[in-house]
Amino acid sequence: MRTITVAVLAAVSLALAGCVSVTIPQEKPQVAPLSITSSPLHRFSLTNFDGLIFEPIIPEEADPMFPNRQGVYQNIEVEIARQLSAKMNIIPDQLPLAPLIVRYGIASDSTVSDAELVRFFGTTPGLVTEPGQEKLTIAIALIRANTGDPLWKGVAQGTVVSGLTHEMRLARAEAAIARMFSSLK
Repeated sequence: MRTITVAVLAAVSLALAGCVSVTIPQEKPQVAPLSITSSPLHRFSLTNFDGLIFEPIIPEEADPMFPNRQGVYQNIEVEIARQLSAKMNIIPDQLPLAPLIVRYGIASDSTVSDAELVRFFGTTPGLVTEPGQEKLTIAIALIRANTGDPLWKGVAQGTVVSGLTHEMRLARAEAAIARMFSSLK
């Protein structure tokens, strides 16, 4: 019986080895829960890429959580570029020969539901919120530019905390992106 239990645990461990899912528990009332899921779709190394091509995914309808959506997307793009380029083989002043496509989107649950996220992106971290709580999602996919092969995808969800400054909200988004990319090399 013990052998069967160990075998089942080993099989489940192997099946889940490619996925990373982290939920950060709420430690203080002013800290919002954050849930992150990221998974490689193919083996790859960021050092094989020398440039980034950004393709933002912007929902058609206006999002009440982002009155300055263009500014939010610019801030997120800068952070994605900072995180990825630190692990890549980018040569300044040279056109990239092997760029990486970065598709990303940001939305509140009033614009994009978890069901729509799963239908469109294939996954959700599944952050559960209480009635009346607003949830924000950042979804990112990395795609090999020369073949169109999807290489990696990650999704971060967090609850909205009222009273945070713009800088505090940006810091939370930067931390979520860093955690999503932490397993990439």
